[in-house]
This record gives sequence, C-alpha cells and structure tokens, in this order.
Amino acid sequence: MSGFTFPAMPLAGFLQSKYILLMPLYAITMGLDTKAIAGIFFATKMFDVVTDPVFGILSDRYETPWGRRRPWLVVGTLILMLAIYMLFMPGEQVGQGYLFGWLIVVYVGWTLTTVSHTAWALELSSDYDQRTNITGWLQVSAMIGMMLVALTPAMMEQLGSPTHAEKVAAVGWVLIILLPIAVFVCLRSLPEPATPPPAHIGFRRALAIVAGNWALLRLLAANAAITAAYAVVQSLFVFFVTYTLLLGDRTGFTLFFLMVGGMVFIPVWVNLAKRISKHATMQLAVLYGMFVPVLLLLLPPERLWLTAGAFLFVGAITSAHELLPRTMMADVCDHDQAESGNERMGLYYSLLQLSSKLAAGLMASGIYLALSWIGFNPNAGGEISQAMIDNVRYLIVFTPIAAYLVVLLLMWKYPIDRERQEELRRIIDEQVGA
Repeated sequence: MSGFTFPAMPLAGFLQSKYILLMPLYAITMGLDTKAIAGIFFATKMFDVVTDPVFGILSDRYETPWGRRRPWLVVGTLILMLAIYMLFMPGEQVGQGYLFGWLIVVYVGWTLTTVSHTAWALELSSDYDQRTNITGWLQVSAMIGMMLVALTPAMMEQLGSPTHAEKVAAVGWVLIILLPIAVFVCLRSLPEPATPPPAHIGFRRALAIVAGNWALLRLLAANAAITAAYAVVQSLFVFFVTYTLLLGDRTGFTLFFLMVGGMVFIPVWVNLAKRISKHATMQLAVLYGMFVPVLLLLLPPERLWLTAGAFLFVGAITSAHELLPRTMMADVCDHDQAESGNERMGLYYSLLQLSSKLAAGLMASGIYLALSWIGFNPNAGGEISQAMIDNVRYLIVFTPIAAYLVVLLLMWKYPIDRERQEELRRIIDEQVGA
C-alpha cells in the first residue's frame, strides 16, 4: 500500500506550497499587488468548475487497455512537472498574465493526477472501515510530502540565509524529482480493480440522482468549509510568522512542526472513525479546531520553540481535512451506485476536489483582499503598523473557527453511517448478481 500511495507525497507537497510559499513569492519577490493575486487565483479556480466534473465523467466512462485511471495519471504528471517548473522558478520580471496562464496549466495537471489516483484508491475496497485505512495510508504519504515542503526551506535556513525565491525554487525541484518516481512506483504496485459494466441511464436521470443526493451535498459543503479554514492558515502563514511573530528566518522550521502535528494525529482520526463513525469523528476534529487557534492568539513574538509547540497542536487537525471527507465520499458514491447502477467514483471525487478548490481559492483570494483592505502590502516597502499586524493575527485565529462551526452543524445527524453503508453494499451486490 505504501508504494501505491507514494504519489500523494509530491501532490500534497505541491498543494501545501501553493498557498504557503507560492502566493507570497508573487506578492513579495515578484512585486504583484495582493489584490491582483487574489483576482488571479479566483479566476483560475472558475476554470476548474468545468474541467473537474468533465474529467471525472470521462475517467469513469472510458476504459483503455491500460485501465481507466493509469493513462490520465501519467499524462497529468507530465503536465504538472512542467507547470511547477514555470511557476516555482519564474524569471526576474513576470506579470499577471504569466501567473494566470501557468496556474491554468498546473490545475489541469493537478486534476488529471489527483482525480485518477484518488478515485483508484477509493475503488480498492467496498468495506466501511477498510476505506478509512486506505485513506489513512494516503494521508500518511500526503503528510510526509507536506513535511518535505517544510523541511526543505528549514534545512536551507540552518545552512545560510536563503531568499524566499530560493526556498520556493528548491521546493519546486523536490516536487519535480519526486513526481515521476512516485507515479512509476504506484503504477507497478497494484492493479486497477474490475468494475461492472455501466448501466445506461439518461443525462437527466444521472443529474437528478446527483442533485438529489443530500448526503453528497452536505459533505461537499462541509468539505468546502473545512478546506476554507485551512486555506486561511496556509495563506497567512508566512505573513503571520514573519511580521506578527518576527520569525521570518524560521518559516520552514515552524511549518515543519505544523505538519508533524498532522502526522502524529493520523492514527487518532483513523481509529476514532472506525470506533464511532466518520461523521462523528469529523465533528470531534472541528471541535478541536475551534479551540486550539487560541494558542496563536496568545503567542508572543520572537519565541521560536513556543511557536513550534503551538503549531504542533494547531497542525493536529490538518490530517483530518483530507482523510475524513475522502473516506466519506466513497460511502456517498455507494448511495449513487445503488440508485444509478453505475460506479462513478471519478465523478464523485472530482466534485469533492472541486469543492476544495473553490473553497481554497475563494478563501485565499478573500484573505488577500482583506490584507489589501487593511493596508497590509509587504511588497510596497511602506511601514507595516501594529494594527495591521494585529489584524493578521485575528484573521488567522477567528476565520477558521467560524468555518469549523459550519462543519459541525452540517455533520449533525449525517445520514450515512456504518449500518447504512453496509445496507447500500447489499443492494449493490444484488444488482451486480442480477
């Protein structure tokens, strides 16, 4: 299983670095206005509204001699490698059009790889608890990738005084080297599971089943909210550590502890989901997430080890952000298959990923607009007042709390638990047998 989940390592590393390292690169080093960056990230997310579900449908529907998922995983990897190189190592003078164009390309590669790999993973088992184990392994690989993203600049900081651009370029090379190796290992690790021949249903019927799946709609909304909460931390991390905590030369070191917290808590979330239920575990996770940001509210500046300890506890929920919605989406797909007669894991995971992309993009854009509104513009060279610094602290603490409250309410009396999923699998088995 570790070989199969290997691609999650560089893929999660890219996702982590996109907001924490890449957006500040174009704001601080490239000199783009924070409002422009917000608009670009928002506009490129709108492109995914079309591409994600379209690709999900195509990958479910068309079988190749090499399988449904493998060819797209390879093509997406090649596209992603090129786009990472161009985004993480731009020339000295690049403009808004450059950032917009290569973000479009990177999102195409990201969609092809992540939808293919994760749909393949979720198809490996129909068991309620085994799906949690599989997504747990995916999350372990993902957290290792995020830790590598943090460890790379942290090591550079120990050896010298690298610029932010040099840190971003080093992370880019790590991702470019890891991607093809990880995908090659994955392709040789496990076969794609056999899927029953698709039943013919009309477009309107297929759309009605999706639109009427209330468990799906609630999960998509909860996933969007939990993603938005973490997007706040990602978008403000460099600014918070640099300007509020005055530890700009230790951003990589601090980020590493944020990721370690997520890694340590993976078995906690997995075991809780198996002992009680997935949606109840998500409620417990966001309850934790609503209280722990108070640590960031109380952090004094220039206290490195105290900061590292605080982010260790803040990071505990980061592994729940991906693990729980993924394993719950596999169960939601069972509901769809029982209704439609078709296994449409690619479509359903693409919808989950789309909700994450839109939420992260909108929240990151909103945060950068908020920074511009309060006058916080680090590339302008002007004075950053104490009021601006305090506002950054308030944003990183209180915005996630509001988002987690939404998740808590959406998961109340969630309709698919272990018993309901087992009932759905019996219905599906009867359909396949008939």
